[in-house]
Amino acid sequence: MDATLLKGLRILEEIVALDDPVGISELARRVDLPKSNVHRTVASLREAGYLGFDVETRRYFASLKLAQMGSRVSGRFPFRVAAMPFLEQLVRQTGESAHFVLHDGASVVFLANALPNAAIASVIPDNLALHWEDSALGLALVSALPEPDQAALLAQLTDPAPVARQLSRAAETGHALIPRHETRRIFELAVPVMSEWQTVTGALGVTGPASRFSEERLPAQLAALRDVASRIFDRDIPALSEAGQSAKDPS
Repeated sequence: MDATLLKGLRILEEIVALDDPVGISELARRVDLPKSNVHRTVASLREAGYLGFDVETRRYFASLKLAQMGSRVSGRFPFRVAAMPFLEQLVRQTGESAHFVLHDGASVVFLANALPNAAIASVIPDNLALHWEDSALGLALVSALPEPDQAALLAQLTDPAPVARQLSRAAETGHALIPRHETRRIFELAVPVMSEWQTVTGALGVTGPASRFSEERLPAQLAALRDVASRIFDRDIPALSEAGQSAKDPS
């Protein structure tokens, strides 16, 4: 393998993963490389347009070029393209935004989203990553993971007890519900999605303004979610079926 290329990708990934711009010294410490090497690599990435630079703080950050590239890739991603008709069906049935998330370490990533034709709707961008315990979709997904995996994720939390109770409730009912999220001011309803090999491949959910949440609408919304979740990995849809197989056998 090309060691220089791998080094550059490692540095780029570290910058993208950080919430704030980063300086050379801190970046070198994070990737455990000499500052001179990091500086040369960062300078090349900046010249190629992958990084921006704040002249006042002398810190680097990911450029819009990366965001544009990511948007193009995600828009053409076979899994996303194949999942969209199911999400659009959910939008028609529930009148709310529909989402599909995948598990990524301690986060869930919103791979695909569909919006209703409504004046007010819940908008969650593609590729947004949220800590798993911070959304109903994450809770639904983790509630269906094997117990050792759940325990490992809970162990990373400062106060796991309340989240453990949420997981237990989601496992018992088969869904996770947040009637009003404290910061997003939306309701979130989600179910785990299982492949035909009974592996957890993601979660499916609907969200909307908290003011539109209704206990009376809940049974119909759940029925729609469960129906779509049971069909989304149909063998007749190659992109989705292959994703389910990958979840069974990552190799």
